[in-house]
Parts: sequence; structure tokens; C-alpha cells
Amino acid sequence: MVLILVDGRSSVADLCEKAGNPQLVDTALQELERDGLIAPLSDEPEAVAPVEPDRAAAEEIRAAAVQRLVPGEPASVPASGVRTVPEPFSIGPASVLPAPAFPSGFGPSSLAPPSPKLAAEGVARPDLAGQSGRPDEGEPIGPVRRDGGRRLYLSRSLLLAIAAAVLVILPGLVFLVFPYDRYRPAVEGELSRLLGQPAYVRQIGASLSPRPAIVLEGVAVGDGESVRAARIRLLPEWLSLLGARPAFASVEVEAASIDGSAIVVLPKALAEALRPDAPAAVRSVAFSRLQLSLPGLLLADLQGESQLGEAGAAPALALHNPDRSLRLLMRSAGTGVAVDFEGYGWQPLPDSPYRFDSLQGRLAWDGRSLQIGSLDARIFDGAVQGGLQVERLQPWRLSGQFEVKHMGLRRLTAALGYPEQFDGELAGTFGLSATADDWRGLLKTLVASGEFAMQRGSLGGFDLVEAVRRAGKGTVAGGATRYERLAGRFGMTFESLRLSEIALSSGALHAGGALEIAHGGKLSGRLDVEMRGSAAVVRMPVALGATLRSPVLRGGR
Repeated sequence: MVLILVDGRSSVADLCEKAGNPQLVDTALQELERDGLIAPLSDEPEAVAPVEPDRAAAEEIRAAAVQRLVPGEPASVPASGVRTVPEPFSIGPASVLPAPAFPSGFGPSSLAPPSPKLAAEGVARPDLAGQSGRPDEGEPIGPVRRDGGRRLYLSRSLLLAIAAAVLVILPGLVFLVFPYDRYRPAVEGELSRLLGQPAYVRQIGASLSPRPAIVLEGVAVGDGESVRAARIRLLPEWLSLLGARPAFASVEVEAASIDGSAIVVLPKALAEALRPDAPAAVRSVAFSRLQLSLPGLLLADLQGESQLGEAGAAPALALHNPDRSLRLLMRSAGTGVAVDFEGYGWQPLPDSPYRFDSLQGRLAWDGRSLQIGSLDARIFDGAVQGGLQVERLQPWRLSGQFEVKHMGLRRLTAALGYPEQFDGELAGTFGLSATADDWRGLLKTLVASGEFAMQRGSLGGFDLVEAVRRAGKGTVAGGATRYERLAGRFGMTFESLRLSEIALSSGALHAGGALEIAHGGKLSGRLDVEMRGSAAVVRMPVALGATLRSPVLRGGR
């Protein structure tokens, strides 16, 4: 196409403007000059005469151009005097633009340095120095970008955010999909070694909520009743997982139930797990919703943790209930476990009428004997002090000795279901004993006996003065008898309460005798009442009947 435009009069700039592609024109001119098809004009036009190519050469050139522009059409070449024409320059798809990419006379070819041959022979090239405002520095221009030169640009902050996301997400995915369950036999073996009984784990997996942890689901020890835990969460120190000895910042035991046989070994197992040279380093063991079961004692919904103690000191397990009204400190002691306990405003059950203002003592359990010593319980405005022992023998045996001081009779009887009927200040000593085939039967065989003394109170429903005054003319219900002192002995079983050697004094009124309160509150008994006047002394027996809540008195000879 460029050869067709060459007419011997147009300059290179004119050819570039006509073709619309300076690069193509410059390359084509160099090839045509190399093949001898064209020659540059001299700078002095008057000294150089135009060269008139012969007709045969012109026909060959035109035939080659037609062949190049119209593929498949044979070129018309004379039969005689044929000269070999070099393969014309191939115009690729990138050489044809839908519109000129550069203004007339301006393009990448005009910015490139001229070929040595064209420069030597003086081929005219467009002068762009005047158009660009600077001399041609001869620096090559890159290929034309059809997208206008747009590039995707990412800021440094965005790149850092993407890198951080990859660093966080990738380890998390690896942590979640790792096959932890293949290590289940080894974990079960370690738990069995620590607790001294076969241990079973239903499944081992991983969780990211609320904190990343390795989770042991469905843990059971022994027959499934000794120790049960809904799950155990192992919170790892991440870099330690790459080494031979993993480390865990905490081991969290959730919703566990531990019976008496496992409580004995619990402190030793914790000490073994927390020792510095253990197979896996554990910083602390935490419990939530823990339930401890001892003979006759059930403590539920406990939480707390066990940590490494001072150098050489065995770790202790500190537990408390949700409102922290009861605290326990559990340690290993000889062949068993010792628990120091204290409570303030503690209720054994949420709706229990027995609320301890304060409670302190120490419990010891070795799997066969339960001892509660140094007990000091403040309740019903008074105090109960003493100790209790339960022996796991055949049969089971219970024994204990207690002392009661300054207890409010009104609050005690209200807790028993007799509100505001009796009043006074109670003191006394008593012992407990029971024998049964199992600990659940100890309550039914429990026997309590001792002495009591009450000061400055009243007996609601017992009007002894009115019963003497009527002297067999009828029964008396209601009323009350005030007293300065009321003392005696008592014996209590699961079925009844018996008061004997009763001695009541209230000014000129004195009474003595015995009474019994059977199961359901049924009342029976007799009191010998003596009333001293200024001139005479009246003595009369008074029979007691009906119920303790609504007693009926009858005086008679």
C-alpha cells in the first residue's frame, strides 16, 4: 500500500498523513529502499533529475501491490523480462486501525531515531521538534494500548488488609478441618491415667466460638456415673502446637458431674495435669456448672478453677456458686481430699427456708468416711457448732455432736411451719446417730437426743392458767402461756418428737411433765401444773391433745 502512494513528489510526512500509520510507513520505506525499489531524493532538487522507472518494473511493482491487497488474485506479470519481486511487507491486524491513532505527521515512528541508511541518504522525516516543543531525544515509544492505558491499582492499605485476612483465615481453616479425632485413643488413655478409671470421649473437634479451642465432646469415666462432662475445651497456645510438647492456656470443663469416688482423686488428677513436666503444659483448669455429689450432700452449679501454686505447693481447686454465697477450697489430703468451706447468706436450695447467715467448717472425705469438723453455722439469730461423721461401712453409720446457742425460737418454728406460735431463745446440746444399709436410709433411722433450755418466751395455744381455772368444766383451746424458763430433754426420730423432764416456770406458775408430737403434728401428753397463791397452792394435772398447731387442754383431778 505504501509503494502505491510513492509518486516521487510526496515527502515522508505526506505519506504518513495519507496512510494514517507513521510506524507502518517508516518500516515499509526502509524495506522498499533496501530492495532497491525506491531511492531517496537529494536535498538539492535542481541537481538531481527525477528517475523514471521503466514500464516493466512499474508493472511488477503494481502487480505485487495488487497481490498483497487482494489475496488469492494472481498478479498480471509480463511473460518476458520477469524480475523476482521480494515478498511484500505483511500488514498484520495491529497495523490497521479503525481511525488514526495520532495526528497527521505524529506517531511512534516519528519519535524513533531514523535508520542509518535513511539518515545517510537524506530521506525527509517529519520534524516534530517544533510541534512538541522539545528536540527529538530519540527514545522509543511502547506499543499502542487499545484500553487507553488504564491499569488496575491497589493501594498499600488494601494490600495489607488482604494479606492480613489471608493470614487470619488460612490458619483458621486449617485449625477447623484438622483431623483431631484420630488422636482420640491417646486422649482417652491420658484421661484414664489421670482419673484411675477407663475414660471415653465421643468425639474430638474444633470450635472458634467463643474462643478458638479443641473440643472433647461427651466425656464419661467409669460406668458413666462416676464422672460425666458435656464437653472439655482445650485453649491452645498456638505456637506450641508446632512443637513436640503442646501448651494450653486453659482447660475448660463444662457441665460436669462428679461423684464421691472421683472426688477423692480429683485434686491429685489436677496436680498431675498441672505439673511442669507433664506431657502437655496446662496453665489452669476451669470448671463451669459443676456438680459434686457426696453421701447426703449435693452441691450443684459450681464454678471455679485450679492454677499452678507456689513453688513446691500442690494446686488447689477454688469453687463457688453463681452468687458467691458459698465458697469451697479443695486440696489433696493424705489418701483423700480436704475441703474448706465458708458461706454468707447461703441457702442449700433456692426456695429453702434455711438460710445461713454465715457458715464455716472443714470437710474431709477419703471414699469411706466423711467428716465435717470445726462447724460454725449462724442461723435463726443463733449458732450451731459441732461436727458430723458418716462412715461408708456395712451398714452405713452416722454420728455427730452439736451445741446450739441463742437461737431464735420464732424463726426456727416458722421454718418448720409454725409461724409466730412459739417464741423465746433456744439453747442446748444434742447428739445424732443413725444406721442403714445405704446413705439414703440414714435419714429414716436418724435419732437425735439431748437437752434444751428456752428463755423468756411464750407457748402459743397452751393456756395452762385457764385450764386450771376451769378445773374439768371443759376444754381450753387458744390463748398462750408466757414463761421465764422452759427446760427439759428431747428425743427425736423420723416419726416423732418427745419432750420429757419438762420444767416450766413463770412467776407463781410451775409445770412439769412430758409430751409427744407424732408424725403429722398429732399432740399427746400431760403436764402437772402448780399455781402458788398468797394463801394456798393449787396443783392440777392438765391433759394435752389434738395437734401442735391447734392444741386442746383439759384440766382435771
